[in-house]
Parts: sequence; C-alpha cells; structure tokens
Amino acid sequence: MAVRAGLAVSLIAAVLVAPVQATTFAYISSPEDGLISQYQLDETSGQLKLVEQTKAGAQVNPMALSPDGKALYAAVRAKPYTVRSYSIDPKTGHLSERGTAPLAESMAYLATDRSGRWLLAASYGADLISTQAIGTDDLPTESFNTFKTGPHAHSIRTDPSNQFAYAGNLGADHVLQYRFNAATGQLTPIGSGHASVPAKTGPRHIAFSSNGHVLYVVGEMSGTVTAYAINGKSGALSKVGAASGIPASLGLTHGEVRDASNNNLANDPTRRIWAADLRLSPDGTLLYMTERTSSSVSAFSLDAETGKPTFMGNYPVQEQQPRNIAFDPSGRWLLVTGEKSAVVGSYAIGPKGALTRTGQAPSGKGALWIEVLPTNPVWPM
Repeated sequence: MAVRAGLAVSLIAAVLVAPVQATTFAYISSPEDGLISQYQLDETSGQLKLVEQTKAGAQVNPMALSPDGKALYAAVRAKPYTVRSYSIDPKTGHLSERGTAPLAESMAYLATDRSGRWLLAASYGADLISTQAIGTDDLPTESFNTFKTGPHAHSIRTDPSNQFAYAGNLGADHVLQYRFNAATGQLTPIGSGHASVPAKTGPRHIAFSSNGHVLYVVGEMSGTVTAYAINGKSGALSKVGAASGIPASLGLTHGEVRDASNNNLANDPTRRIWAADLRLSPDGTLLYMTERTSSSVSAFSLDAETGKPTFMGNYPVQEQQPRNIAFDPSGRWLLVTGEKSAVVGSYAIGPKGALTRTGQAPSGKGALWIEVLPTNPVWPM
C-alpha cells in the first residue's frame, strides 16, 4: 500500500509540474468575402479548427502582427484605403476592433518594424512604400511618410537590428535597401538604393535568416530564391547565392509581370511560373516558397555559414493556387492557403521538407494572408 501511495503522490506531482500544452492561433484574411478567420492548431496532431470569423471589410488582404502579439493589423484594399487595428485576447485569440486609420494607397503588404511602433506598407499599384507611426493604443496614426519606388513595390520589412529596411520591387527587378530611422520613420537609400537581380526575376516577398545576417528574396516570375549578405555597418546587400525552386517536371515557362486588370493572365494559356510567398522555419534551417500555377511548395536548405540556399524538393498541395504559408512555432507544421480553395490545409514537415497533409478547415473566399500567433504555455497553479 505504501508503494502505491508513493506512486500516486509521484503521479500527482508530475501532473502539477507538467505544462499545459500551448495553444497556437492562426489568422487568415479572405478578400472576396471580407473576413478574417481565426483558427486553432492542435500542436500534437496538426489538426486545424475554425474558431470564428470577423468581418473586416471588402478586399481585406495583407496583415501584420505586433511584435508583442497583442495587436493585429489588416489592410483593406477597397476605397477608402484603410488599416484596421484589432486587440488580441491572450487566452482565446479573439479579435476586438480598436479602430481604423487611413493608408496612403491600396497596400499589397504590411509589416511592423521590430519595435512595433511603425507600420510599414508596400503598394503594388501605386509604386510606393510607406511608414506610419503606431500610437500607444496600438492604433496607427492618420499621417504617414511615403517613398516612391520603381514599378510594383511588393514588400517591405526591417531587419532584426531595426536599423535597415528592405523592399521587393517586382517591376524594376530591384531589392531596395534603406537605412531606417526608428524615431521618425524616415527611409534613406543605402548606396545606389538597391541590389539588382536578373531581368524578369520579379522580387516579391522577403525573409531574414535567424541571425539577421542574410536576406532572402523570392522571384515571382523566375521561381528562384536569392540570398544576400547584409553588411552589419552599412546595411548594403551583396549576393551570396541563388537557387531555383522550379523543377523541369512542373512544365512551367518563365513568368510575366501581372496587374490587377489581368492578374490570372486569362488570355495567355501558357503555364507560367507564378511564385508568391517565402517563409523561414523557426529553427532557421528550412525555407519554403509557394508556386501558384502548379499548386505546389518548394523547400530549400540553408548553409549554416553563408546562408546560401539549396533546392531540396517540390511538393504538391491540395490547396489550389497557394498564396501564403506559415509555420507553427514548433516548426513541425505548415499551414497553406489557396486562393481558389474552400479549405485551409495543415501539413506535417518531414525529411527534405516533404509535406504530408494532416488536416483542413473551412476557409473564407479567396483566402490569402496568414499570420500565426503563438501563446506562451500556461502552467497550472
């Protein structure tokens, strides 16, 4: 009996000190019905559950999380162009709207700087990027700084040091490079103001290595990932490598520049490269790129010293015309949206980045942007 009593005490103690499993929430915008859908990810099985949907406005598209995970920002691309600010309940993930603010233009990309005090945005149609102060109430102010770019600015983010900002300038085949003033939001070109890529690459989305020393850029029209070393003092970019994520088996030809009037190239039956998103795994060793025409995702490994990408494999996904992807905080699962899919998928990540579908949940119409919010484990009292 004494042994059993001791065992029981040990089991109770183990339960008391064991952490309750953390919950991961994901938010996905769908411009065709104006919704932001909230999902809960089961971190053990990879299953997805639709929790609730919030009406955000017609053509809600890019979103950004504040660095502290307390606020979500969503850009509405229907006139008048606005950004909606939501507070996030730390326990339930529920969104509560705090207010709206004007945007400089129709924005294709949103991000915050590393301090969470500036909202950064890129306008594909208006050929500009902007910075906009965020108040202590997590609401962007009504004034903004704008900076003209070449044709089709498609992304903007600050590096982990928050000293520099970089933007994908698709139509100009430039990766724009700036010094970022975190006090004023001003952007000052570094050197010539850009690093170049081969013609018709189409620099689109960007990602930073875990140590902040390397910038990765996906080419929408080339289906390549290009890596640039970041000079720690000047912020200037220098190319260290590139890799194609388009195997011959996909049967794709080079892509073309697209615009809002003919985004799907309806009059062109040619199967063309149409890459979209780029995401880095939490441990910094794996990079994924989406390709919309073939409804697939390509995986790249990254050299630990140089950051140079190496193509590992291309994997089909069930979500048609996949736009955005996102890792869960553990790096075990990948979430995938499809612009022409009625569901959002979750995939287990295997050797060489291979994907195995593990779950799905209903999506809004034309699901695009994903932001994943990890919450800290809750320890029982």
